[in-house]
This record gives sequence, C-alpha cells and structure tokens, in this order.
Amino acid sequence: TDFSIIVRPQVPAILQSYEFLAEIDFIRAKAHFSIQTNATKPSLEDKQILDWTMAIHPLLQLSLAKHNKKGCSSRYRTNSKIKRILIISGPNAGGKSVCLKTVGLLQYMLQCGMPVPMHERSHAGLFGSIFIDIGDEQSIEDDLSTYSSHLTNMKTMMKSCNERSLILIDEFG
Repeated sequence: TDFSIIVRPQVPAILQSYEFLAEIDFIRAKAHFSIQTNATKPSLEDKQILDWTMAIHPLLQLSLAKHNKKGCSSRYRTNSKIKRILIISGPNAGGKSVCLKTVGLLQYMLQCGMPVPMHERSHAGLFGSIFIDIGDEQSIEDDLSTYSSHLTNMKTMMKSCNERSLILIDEFG
C-alpha cells in the first residue's frame, strides 16, 4: 500500500516512458532487421508500380544465410499505365509461389514504413489495398475445395478492388 501511494502520482510518467521505450525498441528492431537483410528504402512514388531490382524474400534470405548459402534475387517490373499484370510461369517447384510471396511481403513491409531487401535504385508505388490468395484453403468442415476457395477469394477481391489495388493470386487456374 505504501509503495502504491508513492508510485500512483508517477503513473502518467511511467506509462509515457513505457510507450517511448516501446517505440525506441521498435525502431531498433527495424534497424537491426534492415542490417541483417541489407534492406534499403527504394524511391517511393504515388502511383501503382513495381520496379524492383535485386529483390529477395527477407525470411528466405535469413534462412539461407544460416547455412552459408545465398538466395537469388529477382527483378519485378510493372507500371501504372501499360504493364498492369505480372504473370509468373514455370515448372513445378520453380519458385513461383516464393516470387508471389516476396512481392506481397515486400510491398506490405514498404507500406508499413519498413526498409526492404532490394536495390536502392528500385522504384516502388503505393497501393490502396493489397489482396493475396496464396496457398491451399481447402476446408473439410465447410465442404470447400481448393478451387472453390480460390473462386470465393477471387470474387471477394473483384468486388473490393479498384485501380489502386495490388492483387496476387497463386495457382490461378
């Protein structure tokens, strides 16, 4: 009780210090992660583009680094006027899903204000919304097949998207 009486007047200052330390810890964590992944801030533009060079999935990069391996980076390029669709094709186990996940994660990180692992001369746009359908959403309980799940997700995306949206769909067909 005596301790509570002493501390009670300091509660606002303690809470303010707590919030300040949380913010500093968050900034430090972003900086540490950026150093680990060689992340930078690309040139940001107020249009819907991807012009990324040497982009790599940060978690894959960290995982490979533990085994003294280096992943290959990718180049992604679209623009807001002509090239509005990015198609990734190739054989099974060719890394198509990793490419889509890389685009989704890096774009989301960028829009959250985080540096990303790509060349600093890359250009990135800002999207009003990001829709992602990657993975197998089959549900026995809901009697929903994988393809039915994709169709349901695509229907939702099409109803909610606009010209400022980024849509990533894996296993489209």
